[in-house]
Amino acid sequence: MVNDETVWELSVHRDGGRVRLEAVGDLDLDSAPKLLTEMVSQLEAGAEELVVDLAGLAFIDSSGLGTLVGCWRRAQQAGATLVVANPGPDVSMTLEITGLDQILPIRDEKQAA
Repeated sequence: MVNDETVWELSVHRDGGRVRLEAVGDLDLDSAPKLLTEMVSQLEAGAEELVVDLAGLAFIDSSGLGTLVGCWRRAQQAGATLVVANPGPDVSMTLEITGLDQILPIRDEKQAA
């Protein structure tokens, strides 16, 4: 569950070429550049598979959406794969309304488990 006090938090877990980024809070104009910076850093360090876990995300705005698309494109250019995982109901609705659910690879790992 997302703590109302949490504005933004990003945890990074690396296992060889697989990197899992877990976002908590709001992905917006203030926090989106931090996600992009971390993603670029991981790609430069040789990440082959990136999973952006949005289970803890409470809110996403257009800046956050644009950053997810930018991260996906950068991963493709680097020859890596990027998956958006576990978006909650509000974030899923935003992805659907914008049509990004048709572009970004999205996986619900909770159902797959």
